[in-house]
Amino acid sequence: MTLSLRLSQSLFPLLLALPLALPLTLAACGQADADMVAAASDDSLVPTVPEAVPEANDVRVEVVKIEGSDATLDVTVPAEVKGARDALLASPTGGYVEKVYVSEGDAVRRGAKLVAIDRASATARKAQAAAHLAQAQSDLARIQKLGDTASDQQLTRTKTQVDLAQAAFDLASIAWQRALVTAPFDGVVVQIGVEVGEVAGPGSPLARLVQLDPVVVSMSVSDRDVVSLRTGMAVDVQTDANASALHGILDAIAPAADLKTRSFVVKASIPNPDHALLPGMVARVSISDKIATDAVVIPQEWLVTRIDGVGVFLVEDGVARWRPVHAGRVVHDQIVIDQGLSVGDTIVSTGQRSLVDGDALLVARSGTCCVQGRPSF
Repeated sequence: MTLSLRLSQSLFPLLLALPLALPLTLAACGQADADMVAAASDDSLVPTVPEAVPEANDVRVEVVKIEGSDATLDVTVPAEVKGARDALLASPTGGYVEKVYVSEGDAVRRGAKLVAIDRASATARKAQAAAHLAQAQSDLARIQKLGDTASDQQLTRTKTQVDLAQAAFDLASIAWQRALVTAPFDGVVVQIGVEVGEVAGPGSPLARLVQLDPVVVSMSVSDRDVVSLRTGMAVDVQTDANASALHGILDAIAPAADLKTRSFVVKASIPNPDHALLPGMVARVSISDKIATDAVVIPQEWLVTRIDGVGVFLVEDGVARWRPVHAGRVVHDQIVIDQGLSVGDTIVSTGQRSLVDGDALLVARSGTCCVQGRPSF
Protein backbone atom coordinates (compact mmCIF):
# COMPACT_ATOMS: atom_id res chain seq x y z
CA MET A 1 0.00 0.00 0.00
CA THR A 2 2.74 2.39 0.93
CA LEU A 3 4.84 1.40 -2.20
CA SER A 4 1.93 2.13 -4.58
CA LEU A 5 1.36 5.53 -3.00
CA ARG A 6 5.00 6.51 -3.38
CA LEU A 7 5.07 5.52 -7.13
CA SER A 8 1.97 7.60 -7.80
CA GLN A 9 3.48 10.60 -6.13
CA SER A 10 6.75 10.31 -8.17
CA LEU A 11 4.94 10.01 -11.52
CA PHE A 12 2.52 12.86 -10.90
CA PRO A 13 4.94 15.69 -11.86
CA LEU A 14 5.83 13.89 -15.12
CA LEU A 15 2.24 13.58 -16.12
CA LEU A 16 1.73 17.30 -15.52
CA ALA A 17 4.80 18.22 -17.69
CA LEU A 18 3.94 15.99 -20.68
CA PRO A 19 1.18 18.20 -22.18
CA LEU A 20 3.49 21.20 -22.02
CA ALA A 21 6.54 19.47 -23.71
CA LEU A 22 4.59 17.98 -26.64
CA PRO A 23 3.75 21.32 -28.39
CA LEU A 24 7.36 22.45 -28.03
CA THR A 25 8.62 19.28 -29.74
CA LEU A 26 6.15 19.59 -32.59
CA ALA A 27 7.17 23.20 -33.08
CA ALA A 28 10.83 22.28 -33.32
CA CYS A 29 10.16 19.59 -35.95
CA GLY A 30 8.12 22.02 -37.99
CA GLN A 31 10.92 24.56 -37.95
CA ALA A 32 13.45 21.91 -39.15
CA ASP A 33 11.20 20.94 -42.08
CA ALA A 34 10.83 24.57 -43.02
CA ASP A 35 14.59 25.06 -43.02
CA MET A 36 15.09 22.05 -45.33
CA VAL A 37 12.51 23.35 -47.79
CA ALA A 38 14.20 26.76 -47.81
CA ALA A 39 17.58 25.19 -48.42
CA ALA A 40 16.19 23.10 -51.27
CA SER A 41 14.81 26.24 -52.94
CA ASP A 42 18.30 27.80 -52.93
CA ASP A 43 20.12 26.68 -56.15
CA SER A 44 23.53 27.54 -54.72
CA LEU A 45 23.21 24.81 -52.15
CA VAL A 46 22.35 21.96 -54.62
CA PRO A 47 25.42 19.62 -55.05
CA THR A 48 26.89 19.43 -58.56
CA VAL A 49 27.22 15.85 -60.04
CA PRO A 50 30.37 15.53 -62.25
CA GLU A 51 29.78 14.53 -65.82
CA ALA A 52 30.92 10.92 -66.73
CA VAL A 53 34.27 10.73 -68.56
CA PRO A 54 33.91 8.68 -71.73
CA GLU A 55 35.91 5.42 -71.62
CA ALA A 56 38.83 5.23 -74.09
CA ASN A 57 38.60 2.33 -76.56
CA ASP A 58 42.12 2.63 -78.01
CA VAL A 59 44.53 -0.23 -77.26
CA ARG A 60 47.97 0.86 -76.09
CA VAL A 61 50.70 -0.84 -78.17
CA GLU A 62 54.28 -0.57 -79.36
CA VAL A 63 55.02 -0.69 -83.07
CA VAL A 64 58.08 -1.03 -85.30
CA LYS A 65 58.75 -0.38 -88.95
CA ILE A 66 60.25 -3.33 -90.82
CA GLU A 67 63.66 -2.86 -92.42
CA GLY A 68 65.70 -5.41 -94.34
CA SER A 69 68.22 -7.29 -92.20
CA ASP A 70 70.52 -10.33 -92.32
CA ALA A 71 69.86 -13.59 -90.53
CA THR A 72 73.02 -15.26 -89.28
CA LEU A 73 73.18 -18.45 -87.26
CA ASP A 74 75.80 -18.37 -84.49
CA VAL A 75 75.94 -21.41 -82.20
CA THR A 76 78.71 -22.12 -79.70
CA VAL A 77 78.41 -25.23 -77.55
CA PRO A 78 80.76 -27.42 -75.49
CA ALA A 79 81.74 -30.73 -77.04
CA GLU A 80 83.71 -33.89 -76.35
CA VAL A 81 86.44 -35.21 -78.63
CA LYS A 82 86.16 -38.86 -79.62
CA GLY A 83 88.01 -41.11 -82.02
CA ALA A 84 86.35 -41.59 -85.38
CA ARG A 85 86.43 -45.31 -84.52
CA ASP A 86 87.04 -46.71 -81.07
CA ALA A 87 87.14 -50.50 -80.53
CA LEU A 88 87.69 -52.56 -77.40
CA LEU A 89 89.00 -55.84 -78.82
CA ALA A 90 88.56 -59.27 -77.21
CA SER A 91 88.63 -62.99 -77.95
CA PRO A 92 85.23 -64.73 -78.07
CA THR A 93 86.61 -67.98 -76.64
CA GLY A 94 89.42 -66.75 -74.38
CA GLY A 95 92.42 -68.84 -73.44
CA TYR A 96 96.12 -68.68 -72.78
CA VAL A 97 97.83 -65.43 -73.86
CA GLU A 98 100.70 -66.61 -76.04
CA LYS A 99 102.00 -63.35 -77.44
CA VAL A 100 101.37 -59.59 -77.45
CA TYR A 101 102.65 -58.06 -80.68
CA VAL A 102 102.20 -54.34 -79.93
CA SER A 103 102.67 -51.77 -77.19
CA GLU A 104 100.52 -48.86 -76.10
CA GLY A 105 100.94 -45.90 -78.43
CA ASP A 106 101.82 -47.97 -81.49
CA ALA A 107 100.22 -46.93 -84.76
CA VAL A 108 99.03 -49.97 -86.67
CA ARG A 109 97.47 -50.70 -90.01
CA ARG A 110 94.33 -52.70 -90.62
CA GLY A 111 95.00 -56.44 -90.26
CA ALA A 112 98.09 -56.02 -88.04
CA LYS A 113 98.61 -58.68 -85.34
CA LEU A 114 97.82 -57.52 -81.83
CA VAL A 115 97.44 -60.48 -79.44
CA ALA A 116 97.59 -64.28 -79.87
CA ILE A 117 95.22 -66.25 -77.62
CA ASP A 118 95.73 -70.04 -77.39
CA ARG A 119 96.86 -70.01 -80.98
CA ALA A 120 98.74 -73.32 -80.74
CA SER A 121 95.68 -75.24 -79.56
CA ALA A 122 93.57 -73.67 -82.28
CA THR A 123 96.15 -74.68 -84.87
CA ALA A 124 96.12 -78.26 -83.64
CA ARG A 125 92.32 -78.44 -83.71
CA LYS A 126 92.30 -77.08 -87.21
CA ALA A 127 94.81 -79.71 -88.35
CA GLN A 128 92.74 -82.45 -86.72
CA ALA A 129 89.60 -81.26 -88.48
CA ALA A 130 91.48 -81.13 -91.78
CA ALA A 131 92.57 -84.76 -91.34
CA HIS A 132 89.01 -85.90 -90.63
CA LEU A 133 87.82 -84.05 -93.70
CA ALA A 134 90.50 -85.65 -95.88
CA GLN A 135 89.56 -89.12 -94.58
CA ALA A 136 85.85 -88.54 -95.28
CA GLN A 137 86.59 -87.31 -98.79
CA SER A 138 88.77 -90.38 -99.43
CA ASP A 139 86.00 -92.72 -98.28
CA LEU A 140 83.53 -90.98 -100.58
CA ALA A 141 85.87 -91.30 -103.55
CA ARG A 142 86.30 -95.03 -102.87
CA ILE A 143 82.53 -95.61 -102.65
CA GLN A 144 81.95 -93.67 -105.87
CA LYS A 145 84.49 -95.91 -107.69
CA LEU A 146 82.46 -98.99 -106.81
CA GLY A 147 79.71 -97.74 -109.07
CA ASP A 148 76.54 -99.81 -109.03
CA THR A 149 78.02 -102.31 -106.60
CA ALA A 150 77.78 -99.72 -103.79
CA SER A 151 74.38 -99.37 -102.19
CA ASP A 152 72.54 -96.07 -102.01
CA GLN A 153 72.72 -96.26 -98.24
CA GLN A 154 76.52 -96.48 -98.30
CA LEU A 155 76.78 -93.55 -100.68
CA THR A 156 74.42 -91.39 -98.63
CA ARG A 157 76.21 -92.16 -95.36
CA THR A 158 79.61 -91.36 -96.84
CA LYS A 159 78.41 -88.04 -98.26
CA THR A 160 76.99 -87.14 -94.84
CA GLN A 161 80.35 -87.87 -93.22
CA VAL A 162 82.05 -85.54 -95.69
CA ASP A 163 79.56 -82.77 -94.90
CA LEU A 164 80.09 -83.19 -91.16
CA ALA A 165 83.86 -83.20 -91.55
CA GLN A 166 83.68 -80.07 -93.69
CA ALA A 167 81.59 -78.27 -91.08
CA ALA A 168 84.00 -79.27 -88.31
CA PHE A 169 86.92 -77.99 -90.36
CA ASP A 170 85.17 -74.67 -90.97
CA LEU A 171 84.52 -74.25 -87.23
CA ALA A 172 88.13 -75.06 -86.44
CA SER A 173 89.30 -72.56 -89.05
CA ILE A 174 87.13 -69.80 -87.56
CA ALA A 175 88.41 -70.55 -84.05
CA TRP A 176 91.99 -70.55 -85.35
CA GLN A 177 91.46 -67.21 -87.06
CA ARG A 178 89.88 -65.63 -83.99
CA ALA A 179 92.64 -66.90 -81.74
CA LEU A 180 94.73 -64.14 -83.31
CA VAL A 181 93.33 -60.67 -82.52
CA THR A 182 94.07 -58.26 -85.37
CA ALA A 183 93.40 -54.55 -86.01
CA PRO A 184 90.01 -54.01 -87.70
CA PHE A 185 91.06 -50.54 -88.94
CA ASP A 186 94.02 -48.16 -89.04
CA GLY A 187 94.55 -46.60 -85.66
CA VAL A 188 96.59 -46.23 -82.51
CA VAL A 189 96.80 -48.80 -79.71
CA VAL A 190 95.84 -46.81 -76.62
CA GLN A 191 95.54 -49.70 -74.14
CA ILE A 192 96.79 -53.26 -73.69
CA GLY A 193 94.82 -55.22 -71.09
CA VAL A 194 96.79 -58.48 -70.81
CA GLU A 195 100.31 -59.86 -70.38
CA VAL A 196 101.89 -62.94 -71.90
CA GLY A 197 101.14 -65.99 -69.75
CA GLU A 198 97.78 -64.82 -68.49
CA VAL A 199 94.58 -66.71 -69.16
CA ALA A 200 91.97 -64.38 -70.61
CA GLY A 201 88.32 -65.18 -70.20
CA PRO A 202 85.90 -65.18 -73.13
CA GLY A 203 85.14 -61.60 -74.07
CA SER A 204 87.78 -60.11 -71.75
CA PRO A 205 89.21 -56.83 -73.11
CA LEU A 206 92.61 -57.39 -74.65
CA ALA A 207 93.41 -54.14 -76.46
CA ARG A 208 91.78 -50.81 -77.29
CA LEU A 209 92.29 -49.37 -80.74
CA VAL A 210 91.31 -45.78 -81.62
CA GLN A 211 91.32 -43.98 -84.95
CA LEU A 212 92.72 -40.49 -84.34
CA ASP A 213 92.56 -39.10 -87.86
CA PRO A 214 89.93 -37.91 -88.28
CA VAL A 215 88.35 -37.40 -84.88
CA VAL A 216 84.73 -36.77 -84.02
CA VAL A 217 83.45 -34.00 -81.76
CA SER A 218 80.12 -34.77 -80.16
CA MET A 219 77.89 -32.01 -78.80
CA SER A 220 74.38 -31.59 -77.39
CA VAL A 221 72.24 -28.95 -79.09
CA SER A 222 68.89 -27.58 -77.91
CA ASP A 223 65.74 -28.01 -79.96
CA ARG A 224 65.70 -24.26 -80.63
CA ASP A 225 69.06 -24.42 -82.43
CA VAL A 226 69.05 -27.90 -83.96
CA VAL A 227 66.33 -26.95 -86.46
CA SER A 228 68.77 -24.48 -88.05
CA LEU A 229 71.58 -27.02 -88.52
CA ARG A 230 72.29 -28.96 -91.69
CA THR A 231 74.82 -31.68 -92.45
CA GLY A 232 77.76 -30.32 -94.40
CA MET A 233 77.93 -27.06 -92.46
CA ALA A 234 81.42 -25.85 -91.51
CA VAL A 235 82.43 -25.94 -87.84
CA ASP A 236 85.35 -24.53 -85.88
CA VAL A 237 86.77 -26.43 -82.92
CA GLN A 238 88.92 -24.94 -80.16
CA THR A 239 90.45 -26.47 -77.05
CA ASP A 240 92.46 -25.06 -74.18
CA ALA A 241 95.43 -27.12 -75.40
CA ASN A 242 95.52 -25.49 -78.85
CA ALA A 243 95.83 -21.81 -79.66
CA SER A 244 94.38 -22.07 -83.16
CA ALA A 245 91.03 -23.45 -84.21
CA LEU A 246 90.64 -26.61 -86.25
CA HIS A 247 88.04 -26.87 -88.97
CA GLY A 248 85.66 -29.63 -89.87
CA ILE A 249 82.28 -30.58 -91.27
CA LEU A 250 78.99 -31.31 -89.54
CA ASP A 251 78.14 -34.83 -90.62
CA ALA A 252 75.51 -36.26 -88.24
CA ILE A 253 72.40 -34.87 -86.52
CA ALA A 254 70.37 -37.14 -84.26
CA PRO A 255 66.80 -37.57 -85.57
CA ALA A 256 65.40 -37.66 -82.01
CA ALA A 257 66.26 -36.00 -78.70
CA ASP A 258 67.89 -37.78 -75.80
CA LEU A 259 65.10 -38.78 -73.43
CA LYS A 260 67.06 -37.67 -70.35
CA THR A 261 68.49 -34.33 -71.47
CA ARG A 262 65.89 -33.42 -74.13
CA SER A 263 68.75 -32.27 -76.35
CA PHE A 264 69.96 -33.51 -79.73
CA VAL A 265 73.36 -35.14 -80.26
CA VAL A 266 75.24 -33.57 -83.17
CA LYS A 267 78.60 -34.81 -84.48
CA ALA A 268 81.25 -33.24 -86.64
CA SER A 269 84.27 -34.82 -88.29
CA ILE A 270 87.60 -33.00 -87.85
CA PRO A 271 90.82 -33.84 -89.78
CA ASN A 272 93.52 -34.50 -87.19
CA PRO A 273 96.79 -35.43 -88.92
CA ASP A 274 98.96 -34.00 -86.12
CA HIS A 275 96.86 -35.60 -83.37
CA ALA A 276 96.21 -32.17 -81.89
CA LEU A 277 92.82 -33.42 -80.72
CA LEU A 278 92.78 -36.46 -78.49
CA PRO A 279 89.83 -38.52 -77.26
CA GLY A 280 88.46 -37.23 -73.98
CA MET A 281 89.36 -33.58 -74.57
CA VAL A 282 86.71 -30.93 -73.94
CA ALA A 283 86.30 -28.57 -76.87
CA ARG A 284 84.20 -25.58 -77.93
CA VAL A 285 82.44 -25.89 -81.25
CA SER A 286 81.29 -22.81 -83.14
CA ILE A 287 78.88 -22.99 -86.06
CA SER A 288 78.20 -19.89 -88.12
CA ASP A 289 76.04 -19.65 -91.21
CA LYS A 290 74.38 -16.77 -93.03
CA ILE A 291 70.81 -17.87 -93.64
CA ALA A 292 69.34 -14.77 -95.30
CA THR A 293 70.49 -11.39 -96.59
CA ASP A 294 68.36 -8.21 -96.60
CA ALA A 295 65.31 -10.22 -95.57
CA VAL A 296 62.38 -9.71 -93.21
CA VAL A 297 63.52 -11.16 -89.89
CA ILE A 298 61.45 -10.67 -86.73
CA PRO A 299 61.38 -12.16 -83.22
CA GLN A 300 59.14 -15.22 -82.94
CA GLU A 301 57.22 -13.63 -80.06
CA TRP A 302 55.67 -11.11 -82.44
CA LEU A 303 53.78 -13.86 -84.25
CA VAL A 304 50.20 -14.54 -83.24
CA THR A 305 48.75 -18.03 -83.66
CA ARG A 306 45.06 -18.28 -84.50
CA ILE A 307 42.82 -21.10 -85.60
CA ASP A 308 43.13 -20.01 -89.22
CA GLY A 309 46.91 -19.76 -89.15
CA VAL A 310 49.90 -17.68 -88.06
CA GLY A 311 50.23 -13.98 -88.66
CA VAL A 312 50.91 -10.51 -87.29
CA PHE A 313 49.01 -7.28 -86.74
CA LEU A 314 49.95 -4.33 -88.94
CA VAL A 315 49.17 -0.67 -88.29
CA GLU A 316 47.01 0.85 -91.04
CA ASP A 317 45.41 4.28 -90.54
CA GLY A 318 45.63 3.96 -86.77
CA VAL A 319 43.89 0.58 -86.54
CA ALA A 320 45.11 -3.01 -86.28
CA ARG A 321 44.90 -5.16 -89.40
CA TRP A 322 45.49 -8.92 -89.33
CA ARG A 323 48.04 -10.19 -91.85
CA PRO A 324 48.72 -13.93 -92.37
CA VAL A 325 52.40 -14.76 -92.94
CA HIS A 326 54.47 -17.74 -94.05
CA ALA A 327 57.36 -18.38 -91.65
CA GLY A 328 60.68 -19.68 -92.93
CA ARG A 329 63.83 -20.80 -91.11
CA VAL A 330 64.30 -20.21 -87.39
CA VAL A 331 67.47 -18.56 -86.10
CA HIS A 332 67.57 -18.79 -82.29
CA ASP A 333 64.51 -16.77 -81.24
CA GLN A 334 64.25 -15.03 -84.63
CA ILE A 335 62.33 -16.20 -87.68
CA VAL A 336 62.63 -15.37 -91.36
CA ILE A 337 59.30 -14.36 -92.94
CA ASP A 338 59.13 -15.70 -96.49
CA GLN A 339 55.70 -14.29 -97.39
CA GLY A 340 53.22 -11.80 -95.93
CA LEU A 341 55.51 -8.98 -94.80
CA SER A 342 57.52 -6.46 -96.75
CA VAL A 343 60.14 -3.88 -95.92
CA GLY A 344 58.33 -0.70 -94.84
CA ASP A 345 55.38 -2.40 -93.12
CA THR A 346 54.63 -1.27 -89.57
CA ILE A 347 53.97 -4.17 -87.22
CA VAL A 348 52.62 -4.30 -83.66
CA SER A 349 55.41 -5.66 -81.47
CA THR A 350 53.87 -5.33 -77.99
CA GLY A 351 50.23 -5.81 -77.07
CA GLN A 352 49.40 -7.77 -80.21
CA ARG A 353 47.95 -10.78 -78.40
CA SER A 354 44.99 -8.80 -77.10
CA LEU A 355 44.07 -7.34 -80.48
CA VAL A 356 41.36 -8.17 -82.96
CA ASP A 357 41.18 -6.96 -86.51
CA GLY A 358 39.97 -3.35 -86.62
CA ASP A 359 40.92 -2.30 -83.08
CA ALA A 360 41.88 1.36 -82.72
CA LEU A 361 45.47 1.74 -81.58
CA LEU A 362 47.18 4.11 -79.18
CA VAL A 363 50.89 3.96 -80.04
CA ALA A 364 52.96 4.30 -76.90
CA ARG A 365 56.32 3.83 -78.60
CA SER A 366 57.56 3.26 -82.15
CA GLY A 367 60.86 2.05 -83.57
CA THR A 368 62.50 0.06 -86.37
CA CYS A 369 63.29 -3.63 -86.77
CA CYS A 370 65.75 -5.09 -86.41
CA VAL A 371 69.31 -4.67 -85.15
CA GLN A 372 70.89 -7.99 -84.21
CA GLY A 373 67.44 -9.45 -83.94
CA ARG A 374 66.02 -6.77 -81.68
CA PRO A 375 63.99 -3.62 -82.38
CA SER A 376 65.54 -0.20 -82.02
CA PHE A 377 63.38 2.49 -80.35
